[in-house]
Amino acid sequence: MMRIWLITLISFGVLNASSITTPLLQVENNHAAVIADNLHQGMSGFILRQFDTTHSTIISSAIVEQVNPSNKHAILKLSPYDGLRQNSLPSGQWSPKSSDTAVLGYDYERALLIAPNDDTYDTITKSMQGIEWIHPDNYATYLSYEGHPTPLVKDFQEYCTANSIGLLYIQSAQTLFTLDCKSFTLLEFTPSLVKEETSMTPFYTRVPKIRAAWWGEGSSRLDKFEPYYLEQIALKNPKNQGLYELYKGKFSDKSALLRNFDLKE
Repeated sequence: MMRIWLITLISFGVLNASSITTPLLQVENNHAAVIADNLHQGMSGFILRQFDTTHSTIISSAIVEQVNPSNKHAILKLSPYDGLRQNSLPSGQWSPKSSDTAVLGYDYERALLIAPNDDTYDTITKSMQGIEWIHPDNYATYLSYEGHPTPLVKDFQEYCTANSIGLLYIQSAQTLFTLDCKSFTLLEFTPSLVKEETSMTPFYTRVPKIRAAWWGEGSSRLDKFEPYYLEQIALKNPKNQGLYELYKGKFSDKSALLRNFDLKE
């Protein structure tokens, strides 16, 4: 059995975040401006329209695109909402406008953890309170249905949208990465001295085998746990300076992982 040297994980504000509700101040094309505390770039959510005291509906998806911490202003990128898609029912054609309400980080109390083995999974989930953990067995079953023994970013996004999961945690390289599961944006990373001496692929699960499709992206089996997830995080967060410095410090400036970033030195 893997030996664990430290079971206390450091957690910051995002880990205990509740949903943030704030009115839209201005809407232009597919962007909206809001003011709110504790917003992070990459946080996902939706736009709500209240018709009267008892009737409301979601009319758009939203992702925090820019944040100005000095004045708490943020810009949201808007897109069609597909979290409750039902092809047999009509859908409204409403466009967001000022006075509609943005709800961000709505599902952040529900999370999925991708860990290399069962000891790591148990240590992290038992050390973090106030989170409803969705077991990776459920996600492995979904991947088997899709025929993807190598999980794709879109697999995470679609699974989390369908199951109302807000946060994705990935434990790798003695670091706990916290991502918004629907945007795959890195919200924070936390040092974790959990010894990762063994790794299952594609992640810890009790599902004995994930079915593979005949062909296509994701149909091949994952060889190594750590390099794959570190690369996927970098590919979706190429302008994250802090992530770049973390990788550079852990793997040196000659690491192929650093080629995934788009930063000016």
